Amino acid sequence: KHIGSKFIESKTKIKIIKVIEIQHYVLKQYLENRKIYHYENESNLKEVHYEINGKKYFGIGFQNRSNGFEIRSKYSKICIGKKDITLIVKGDKNKKNIRIFEGFTDYISFKHLKKKSSDYLILNSIAMINRCDEILSNYDEIELYFDQDEAGSLYTKTTLEKFKNAKDCREYYKDFKDLNEWLVNTI
Repeated sequence: KHIGSKFIESKTKIKIIKVIEIQHYVLKQYLENRKIYHYENESNLKEVHYEINGKKYFGIGFQNRSNGFEIRSKYSKICIGKKDITLIVKGDKNKKNIRIFEGFTDYISFKHLKKKSSDYLILNSIAMINRCDEILSNYDEIELYFDQDEAGSLYTKTTLEKFKNAKDCREYYKDFKDLNEWLVNTI
């Protein structure tokens, strides 16, 4: 960035200090306030301690396939590292079903409600769906659990047009912003 004749560096320095199992009371409380209780077996979900420009923070980290983390806490919603999807393959080759979520809280909320196994795709940003055609072409059934907002509706529509085997599953939480908000307000 140039201001007058001076050059100002605008890069933020972010460094991960440590990644551990979720232990901090505040983070457990954050999850419980969102009615997410069974998270211990989620291998992608961690407590991440990080530093931004010398200041230390911590939050719930959900790891993506590029080893970046989506960080969530009461105070932050950021990505550390490369932005990417998280693909969770259950390994049953006979099951050709995949469920797609915008974020990890909806994914974990769904797993809390449904016991049926499938593969899962967590986009970590709705626009990432545009990079998933090759993955989705391998499935017989595609279930979409996007947010009830303009972006969610747009990407649901385009995905349904592109993949005839896709199904809009937002009816289950039609009066709420997303699956997690429905869970928090109904159970």
